Parts: sequence; structure tokens; C-alpha cells
Amino acid sequence: MNTTTEGQLVPQPGWWSRNWKWAVPSGCLGLLLSCGCLGALLFSATAWQSLRGTGVLVDAVTQAKQSLEVREALGEPIESSAIPQQYNMYTGNDGSSARFAVGVKGPKASGTLYGEGHKKDDEEAWTFTTLKVEVPDHPVINLLGPAIEPAPDTVPFDPKSLPDVEPLPENEEPAPRKPERGKTEQEQEDIQL
Repeated sequence: MNTTTEGQLVPQPGWWSRNWKWAVPSGCLGLLLSCGCLGALLFSATAWQSLRGTGVLVDAVTQAKQSLEVREALGEPIESSAIPQQYNMYTGNDGSSARFAVGVKGPKASGTLYGEGHKKDDEEAWTFTTLKVEVPDHPVINLLGPAIEPAPDTVPFDPKSLPDVEPLPENEEPAPRKPERGKTEQEQEDIQL
């Protein structure tokens, strides 16, 4: 029988002492990402509520539901998605403007309602410059009516986009020309004739 002692047993380090160097940064990063995602979610929800609260989507979806072409293309009842696919909203001193795209669907098909509009602070309703429904395999449905075609051979422009300029003075005589170097006034007059 062997009676030699085997030495003392050395305790093995625990999980935390072996892995703390990567666990602490990972935990902090996970906490930061969680806070960032929560902040983005709250910001999106707030932006959606502000867009929804303006009435622009309510007005647009109401006009889409009232359109006979949209009802024929999508079927009835028509529903809009809870979250828009795209939205931009600007509110200034004199009013608000919005650009959006929201999904609409019915029993027959689904599509997208696109709109751009503006509203002054003293007005109740939105004025739309673009309001159309796009349904796959169907022509675009313009809810504002047919577009006005410009006359042939004309370039359409917005008169408000022209800069303010001063009119030219009327009936002013041109300034006298200075003689060129080395020539007399008579020689220059002969050349101009």
C-alpha cells in the first residue's frame, strides 16, 4: 500500500472569476442596446401618434373609402394599417405639412395610399396636393381627379418660383463709347458703319 500524501487540493476558480472580463462589457452593451431600442420605440410611437392626431391620415383614408374606384379595386370593407410605411411631418409657425404612405386592404386586394398635404393653423381640413392609391396589377387611382395636362410646347412652372427683379429702365440712351487705343473717334465711327 502506498502511503504517500498527494499534496493539497487547490480550489478551482468559479465561473465569475473565470469569465468576468467578457461578461461585464457584454452586460453593459446589452443594457445600452435595450435602452436604445426602447427609446426608438417610444420615439416612433410618439411620432405616429402626432401624425395620427393631426387628422391627415383620417382625412386621406376617408377619401379613399369614399372612392368608387378604390372600393371596386379593394372590395369592402376597406381597412388601413395601424402603422404607416412612411411618414414625414413638418409643423411651422403658419401651419403643417405631411407626406405619408399607408397600407390599405380589402377582401379583394391590398394596396398603398400615398399622400402629401398641408394645412394652415386657422383651417380645419387638410388640402392634399397628392392623394393616390396604388394596387398591384391595377392602374394608379388618383383620388384628386385627373391631372391637368399642360398645353403642348409649353414648359410648366410655378410663378411663385420666379425671382423678384427690377424692370429695365425705359428709353435710356446708351453711354457713349470710349475710343479704342490708337484710333480716332472718326475711324471708329467708320468701322461701325
